[in-house]
Amino acid sequence: MKFKPFFLFLLVAASVFLIRCANPVMPLGGAKDTLPPQIVSSSPANYAVNFSSKTVVITFNEYIKLNKINQQALISPPPQTNPEYRIKGKSLQVRFAEDLKPETTYTLFFGDAIVDLTESNPLSGFTFVFSTGPVLDSMALRGNVSYAFDLKAAEGAYVFLYRFEDDTIPPDSLPFLKKPYYVARTDKKGNFRFSNLRNEPYRMYALDDKNTNFLYDKGGEAIAFVADSVLPQFLANKAVLKELDADTIVADSLLHPTDPDHDHNHAHLPTAATEKRILDSIAYARKVFDDSLRFAKLSPNNLKLFYEVDSTQKLLRAEVVKNGQLRFAFRYPAGNVTVEPLDTLPDNFGLLRNYSPKKDTLTWYYRDSIMDTLQIVVRLDTLFNDTLKLMSYPKSSGTARRNARKKESENALAFFTPVSGRKLDVDKSLVFSFPEPVVRFQMRDSSRFIAAGDTVYNQVNFVKLDEAGLQYKFDYNLFEPEKEYHLRFPDSVFFSLSGKTNDTVDLVFKVPALSEYGNLYLDVKPEAEVGLIIQLLLPKGDVFMQNVINGSSRVVYEKMKPAKYAVKAIADLNGNGRWDTGDLMGKKQAEPVYYLEKELEIRANWDLEEEFAVKNATK
Repeated sequence: MKFKPFFLFLLVAASVFLIRCANPVMPLGGAKDTLPPQIVSSSPANYAVNFSSKTVVITFNEYIKLNKINQQALISPPPQTNPEYRIKGKSLQVRFAEDLKPETTYTLFFGDAIVDLTESNPLSGFTFVFSTGPVLDSMALRGNVSYAFDLKAAEGAYVFLYRFEDDTIPPDSLPFLKKPYYVARTDKKGNFRFSNLRNEPYRMYALDDKNTNFLYDKGGEAIAFVADSVLPQFLANKAVLKELDADTIVADSLLHPTDPDHDHNHAHLPTAATEKRILDSIAYARKVFDDSLRFAKLSPNNLKLFYEVDSTQKLLRAEVVKNGQLRFAFRYPAGNVTVEPLDTLPDNFGLLRNYSPKKDTLTWYYRDSIMDTLQIVVRLDTLFNDTLKLMSYPKSSGTARRNARKKESENALAFFTPVSGRKLDVDKSLVFSFPEPVVRFQMRDSSRFIAAGDTVYNQVNFVKLDEAGLQYKFDYNLFEPEKEYHLRFPDSVFFSLSGKTNDTVDLVFKVPALSEYGNLYLDVKPEAEVGLIIQLLLPKGDVFMQNVINGSSRVVYEKMKPAKYAVKAIADLNGNGRWDTGDLMGKKQAEPVYYLEKELEIRANWDLEEEFAVKNATK
């Protein structure tokens, strides 16, 4: 279906003003200005040729100010000395300190530096172009930037183009050492475009430039690159849409009730201020739409931002979590890192060590003691050898510390189980998890377990699941759907490192019927026979379940709780079972990621069959 230009822009203009008029209020001096400054005139004109002066003057429809102009502005080709930027009335003057190159197209990129004086609305991504020769460069590029890990649009990222004129700098070092020749910035959807480029190949990079210095600062900034050179395409300058006849606009439908110039005796007639806003809105929307149509004909360049990994092992932090617990967090798995006390520990210290599942966090558990501080050495070959001095308890006054110890000693040993709302999900084990190690388990008489009406006395037992004693599983594996269970055992069965014991436990729960769950049968069909990591994601992006497959496979998820899920596929190119980021110097892109386009809703007592076609899984 095609829309006539007039109706299209009438709709855009109406939308702008309806949004601004949605909440009528008492007159406060007119509607809030939401438009960026508009160019009234310039010398030379934008896209002018045969420019011979050293000063550019751009006049706007309102007073402006400059926001970090020296950080945001970029000129291509870059001059030896930055120009001087001056504001005179409603005009911006750009004064070059040197003669401009002959027969050259200059592009002045202002970023978000030009804003109006009252509301600071930025003229985002404004570019001013002129040529010192008889013709303008007429080539263009467009594309999109997203984050490699989750494919989210990279709003406000910079895209850099470098010419092949400087062969003394290796291509992978360009973003570190040299500012780009051309620069563009992405919109909310991650789209970008370049115009008035030379007809020559370029190297292209994208950068989440945190400090706006147009250089890559490794560690805190994400980067993307195109492995091969990119070639611009010809961009026609012919307007796609004809001029609109403003007299045909039904202006009274766009009037703003808070306009101070509004004539209430002639409410059906537009005021001069309202007409001006209408025309500005139409002109602005028209230009955006016209440019979009022209650029849409160009082939896109898609870049994926990634954060490079610093391969150096590092102790990120060492902290006292609470009495009797220290935590050491490392950048990478730290199984080969030595963490030992320098002091001789008392016999009753009871030190226990426990690593996180990824081995990147080490937790020390110990009994509360009279030692105020601990001297600890952290060592890894010759990379680092640090000595730490940590309090053995959180910093507090002596009285507060004694009160805290007394309060903790009076508390029973806490725990939690997967039972929620008196329900234990089907196929789940009953596991007791503790906040500190349980060093001893001793079941006493008066325990009771009732399963579906059958009662067993004094035969309750638990199995230790981990070396530190943080988890114990109830030794029973026959929890059946639609059956009720009742577990009771006395206090002082579990004994923690700090001497705490449990209170009496009386736990009643039921396993839901199978009809309360749904099943998902996912047929994954990659374009290439490549290893894939298939992840089922919860609404907030957490991984609910993960499977590793090779080539086309059917992945089965049974007995799932009703909810909405997203499906993500990772091309596991190196077969290590996880997503790997990119490496600029190594010319390695981040491993490709794909999402099933639609969200899947699992319903109770329902089977869902879905096909996931993973395209270009090796690119």
